[in-house]
Amino acid sequence: MRAPAFSLRYFSPAAPLRSWVSSYYLFEADIPALTDTLRAELPQVRFMFQGSGTFSYGGGAEIRMPQTALCGPTNVAVTFRAKGPLRICGAGLLPAGWAALVGAGASEFTDMLTDLRDVAGPVAGRALDRMGEARNPREIVAAMDAFFLLLSMQAKPPPLWFTRAADEWLAGSINPDVNELVKITGMSSRQIERLALRVYGASPKLLSRKYRALQSAVRLGLDPDTGWEAAAAGVYYDQSHFIRDFKTFVGMTPSQFADKDSPWLTRLTIAKRQALITVPKLSRVS
Repeated sequence: MRAPAFSLRYFSPAAPLRSWVSSYYLFEADIPALTDTLRAELPQVRFMFQGSGTFSYGGGAEIRMPQTALCGPTNVAVTFRAKGPLRICGAGLLPAGWAALVGAGASEFTDMLTDLRDVAGPVAGRALDRMGEARNPREIVAAMDAFFLLLSMQAKPPPLWFTRAADEWLAGSINPDVNELVKITGMSSRQIERLALRVYGASPKLLSRKYRALQSAVRLGLDPDTGWEAAAAGVYYDQSHFIRDFKTFVGMTPSQFADKDSPWLTRLTIAKRQALITVPKLSRVS
């Protein structure tokens, strides 16, 4: 029997890292070429230890992906094109993790990528080498843990009081209201906007739009037969409004997304089957 063309596996980070890193994933594809659409998402650290690829943000110019990449938070869908065979290990950075481990303003990295070695230094290159020499996924995960634990030794104290409130605000409502975040935090709208741009890479208003659309995508992915109205959950003006936001943040129409051959549905199915030790609430919708 022929082996599958690709494999996607998820892993939990070491316990001390779980407030900062959502999960690890290992993607392997024994194919000559790949084109995929990535939704708007959390910042990512990606190690490509086999293959090469490019990113195109919102239909813009193609940008080569370094072997060690720091991908900032995205507020548009991204097209990923690659030449295989591919082996990529990545990790999603929660907002608190970005603030603690990267420290720079997230809005300065929004919808762009940079070489991780320019930010983290030689430890990124050593982690890449270690993954390339790994004999099994367990050793790759150990290399990821070691990399982040080294970074954590110089971590900056993140504004946890804000990220906890904002994460709950984004993941706890199907239509996050900016006024509610103002009420929860006791801060002014201007103060919240500055902090959200620094930690999340977007204004609260844009974050609300982004997570409203991503939650709709998750609902549609978990039950594709319910149709767009159930996925929209009454929080959009009409179908055209829903489709417009869906395309912006997911990169395709709801009907394309719900197609049985959609790579999004494949990823959701895989994620459901692989129970992690812990899954941060925000990452369940992003």
